[in-house]
Amino acid sequence: MDDIISEIKSDLSTAIGSAIKTYYYGEVVLVPRSYLPALMIYGNSTTLVAKSTAKDQTVHEITIRVVYDIAPRFDEDGTGVTMLAHQDLIKIMEERDANMIPKSTTVLGVLRRNISGTDYLFNNDIRINYKTLQQGEFFYIAAECTISAVTNLVLRS
Repeated sequence: MDDIISEIKSDLSTAIGSAIKTYYYGEVVLVPRSYLPALMIYGNSTTLVAKSTAKDQTVHEITIRVVYDIAPRFDEDGTGVTMLAHQDLIKIMEERDANMIPKSTTVLGVLRRNISGTDYLFNNDIRINYKTLQQGEFFYIAAECTISAVTNLVLRS
């Protein structure tokens, strides 16, 4: 799983660049506010599937989470109805072009364009969840998606 997470993290940091301040390999529980927005990529589980008496398949469940501070971008338009931080987060996760295709500079765009990695492929739909959370004395908004990376069948020796 290590090589898959490293490859995805590298692809994301190359494509998204400075829109994310800090890229983490691993789940960080308390992110310093000065390090936001932050992206975390970490493994949840590995499942070994016996496909036959001679071959196995490995499925890695990986989560990508982006955390964004609400305060600097709360209601900057002065209308009292828009939380601009949420809009910013949606743009990082899934902004689309005029043809409704995810832009290559978004998390969804990177995952869809690099659908098969070095020795794995994604075999599931991608769902992005958004939620507002509290960390200490400040609130932040987070987006999270979980993918399954499936390795090719490996001959048992």
